[in-house]
Amino acid sequence: MTLNPLAVKSLKTSTDRPQVCHVIDSINENTGGTAFLVARLASIVANQEITSHLFTLDYQQLGSQIATENVKIHSYPASFLARRMQGFAPKANHALECLASTELDLIHNHGLWLFPNIYARQAALNNRLPLVVSPHGMLESWSLKHSRMKKWLAWLVYEQKNLMSATVFHVTSAEEAMSVRRLGFQQPIALIPTGVDLADFNEQPKKEVLTQLFPQLSDQKWLLFLSRLHSKKGIDNLLQVWQKLESQFSDWHLILAGPDLTGYQAKLELLVEQLNLSQRVTFTGMLSGKAKISALCNADLFVLPTHSENFGIAIAESLAYGVPVITTKGTPWQDLERYECGWWIEDNQQALLMALVEAMKMPASERQVMGLRGKNLVETKYSWNAIAENMASVYHWILSGGEPPSCVQFYGY
Repeated sequence: MTLNPLAVKSLKTSTDRPQVCHVIDSINENTGGTAFLVARLASIVANQEITSHLFTLDYQQLGSQIATENVKIHSYPASFLARRMQGFAPKANHALECLASTELDLIHNHGLWLFPNIYARQAALNNRLPLVVSPHGMLESWSLKHSRMKKWLAWLVYEQKNLMSATVFHVTSAEEAMSVRRLGFQQPIALIPTGVDLADFNEQPKKEVLTQLFPQLSDQKWLLFLSRLHSKKGIDNLLQVWQKLESQFSDWHLILAGPDLTGYQAKLELLVEQLNLSQRVTFTGMLSGKAKISALCNADLFVLPTHSENFGIAIAESLAYGVPVITTKGTPWQDLERYECGWWIEDNQQALLMALVEAMKMPASERQVMGLRGKNLVETKYSWNAIAENMASVYHWILSGGEPPSCVQFYGY
C-alpha cells in the first residue's frame, strides 16, 4: 500500500537530505520527560541522512534548554503572553512560516492544546508540507477528562482541525493507537516506541551523590518515584499505601523525584504531614546529571502508580539501570509480566499495596535478577538506533512513497 494523502511539496532536489522540523512548546529541562524525548529524537534521527530542525519557545524560568547534537535549533523567548496564553507567540509563528516556505520538507508536531501545535499545522498546510503528529499521551481517556471543559472548547476551536490535518500519526504503544482510532481518525499510524539511552555501567555514581544532599537517605533501601509531580501520576495513592506499610519496612525510604510545574507538590507535602510520613518521604525536586543517575542505579525498586501514560519513559530508564518496576495498567508495560522484570497492576490502592509488599519482602538477590531481565528487555526493544531507523523510514515513505514501513498501521487493518 502506498501513501498519497495530499499533494505535498517534493524535495528540493533528488540529492537533498530531507529537512524535518520537530515542533514542541518547550525543551526547557524542568518541563519533564517529553522535552528530553523530543530533543533526543531530533538528534538521533539526524544520523539517518535527515537534516533535523527543532522549533520551540524558551521558558527561561523552567531551566536551561536541553542540549542537542546535529540539530538546527529555532528557539524564541517565551514572552509574558506566551507564558500566560498557552505559548501564544505571533513572532515565532511567522518565523516557522518562513522556515517552512524556504527549507522544510516535513513538519513533525509534538503534543496538543498549545499555540505552537497550531503553528505547526498552519505552516504545514500553507506550504503543502506533510504533517506528522505525536500526541504524547494527550488523547488518552484520563488526559481528555482532565480540564475537560477547557479541552472541549479547544477541540472545537482548533485541536480537531489540527489532528484532521495530520498526514500520519506517530504513537508509542498499541493502546495509544487505539485512542487515536476511538476518536475517529483514519490516517495511517506509525507505532514506534520511545528510545532509551542504555546505562553506562562503567560510570555509576555512588549513593553518596544523593545522600550528601539528603542525609536521611543513608543506610536505607530506596523506593524511587521519578516523574513529574502531577495528579495524573497517582502519587496520592502511593502515599496512602506507604502510610500503611512504612512501619513494616522501616529500612526503606520513599523518594519522590521530579519537577513540580503546577504547584502540586504543596498538596502532596500537606498529605505527607497529615499521614505522619515526614521522616519516611523525601522530595528531591527534579534530578539531572549524576544525581539522577545515582538515584536510578542505586534504587532498589521503582514505582509509578500512574493513572495514564502513553509510554512511561521513566519506567524504561529504570529498567535500563537494572531496577525492577511496579506500575499500573494505565501504562502499556505488560512486558513487565512477560519478561518477569516487574509488576503490572490494576490502578487501585489494594493492588499497589500487594505489589509493594511482595517486592519489598523479596530478597535483594531476586530483585537484582529481575532487574537484569529488565535491562535485557530495554537493550532488545528500545535502543535509540532502532527507533531512529524506524522514524526515518516513515519520513522517507511519506516524502517518496513506495511500500510502507512495517511499523505503519492502516485504518481497518
